[in-house]
Amino acid sequence: MNAPSQAAISEFTPAGKLRVGLNMSNFLLTARDAAGAPIGVAPDLGRELAKRLGVGVEMVPYANPGLLADDANKGKWDVGFLGAEPQRANEIDFTPAYVEIEATYLLPAGTKLKSIADVDTKGVRDRKSTRLNSSHVSES
Repeated sequence: MNAPSQAAISEFTPAGKLRVGLNMSNFLLTARDAAGAPIGVAPDLGRELAKRLGVGVEMVPYANPGLLADDANKGKWDVGFLGAEPQRANEIDFTPAYVEIEATYLLPAGTKLKSIADVDTKGVRDRKSTRLNSSHVSES
């Protein structure tokens, strides 16, 4: 692997270190250690990127992906780890996925919905929350 150019380092680190925006609500990718420091896949990727750039790293944790995305153009982080969504693509340049997470719906007992295909039918609403990056399904 070639060493990054000084121009690339400067572009990634306008503050002189790599500030890594983290969505702390995704327990599959982030958590905190006993001292409260971010750990997990996303912090590890951020640390590795900083190492390869030859710069220090600062973790910038956010309670949810909406808050992380809201700060995209405010100079508070240089690289962020959150899911790519069309509405966020207007403000954020996304790379190809670094991880794929399979997900499904959790519904109460007695529901008529028995498969993913049942969710995509007339009378069923999938109310997505842009702040929490979650879905709430209800039957009419």
